[in-house]
Amino acid sequence: MHLINAPDVVPELSCYTTNLVAYLETDEPGAKTRFAHAVRLAVLDGGSADLVFSQHTRIDGGTAHDPLGYRGAANWTTAAAGLDAELARSGRVLTVADTFHLPWSPAHETAHSPHWLLLLDRRDEQWLVADHFSALTPLGAQEPFLGWLNEAALERALTPHAPWPAEIANRDRHALGAAVEPVHAEEFRWLARTTGEVPATPGDWICGLPEVLGRVSDVLAEDETAAARYGDDLWAASRHYTYRLGVLAANGEICAEDAAAAAVCWGELPKVVRFAAESAARGRPRAGLLKRTFDDLLHASEKTTTEEA
Repeated sequence: MHLINAPDVVPELSCYTTNLVAYLETDEPGAKTRFAHAVRLAVLDGGSADLVFSQHTRIDGGTAHDPLGYRGAANWTTAAAGLDAELARSGRVLTVADTFHLPWSPAHETAHSPHWLLLLDRRDEQWLVADHFSALTPLGAQEPFLGWLNEAALERALTPHAPWPAEIANRDRHALGAAVEPVHAEEFRWLARTTGEVPATPGDWICGLPEVLGRVSDVLAEDETAAARYGDDLWAASRHYTYRLGVLAANGEICAEDAAAAAVCWGELPKVVRFAAESAARGRPRAGLLKRTFDDLLHASEKTTTEEA
């Protein structure tokens, strides 16, 4: 691994959306603003206690480009050839890595999780990798990365880890905002342009923020394991909405003071959910605290009604 310097600054979003926006920004300079307007939290109304989240509407398709879809290969030789071909065709490739195998990740050799990266170049069996994601995680600080990985290091970084728990599998499936099939979870994976229209996400989705927050609040209150299982989804929503509120306030689309107040509540949400998860693991569920936190968030969000997509 040869580090050269940090990649250009992009919005502080999730590991999926940070690198998705960086990928799109190359051809679409307005992708950052388009993403801010696309943010909207939705949950699948499946009639069970399980939650499936969609964090935003899709921004990867449109009149100028075909939508993205997963590609997969069962072995590294085939995967490397596919990555090389996509790099030659598009100039960069979104790939799916595992945090366990990323030396710059605080989860390195500690925790497995899907993580999107960008491949920008290949020279003499060396791959130029960019990871724009930046965050303070429970495992430590993740800093942006830009550097060259040799063939073995990239193969290790992209080595599939499956099966994933249901909440992670659903997160992967809906990472582009709508369900994308096949996901190729057990293979080396990357994303490439497909042909055809962006399909609608199947199923009955709850999209209004009051209804979504109410549904999530109920599930977390009723299921003591839910805060731990869905904490990362709510952490991502917190970052997405905080970013959206900032962009809309800067554009004069919502009141800056109301946006700031709502952003504070979104920032508190993942902290409370994490505390509730840790407390539940010790046999002390915090249903009341969770309900108050969601109620406060909903009240603050009512003053920024144009944030709804």
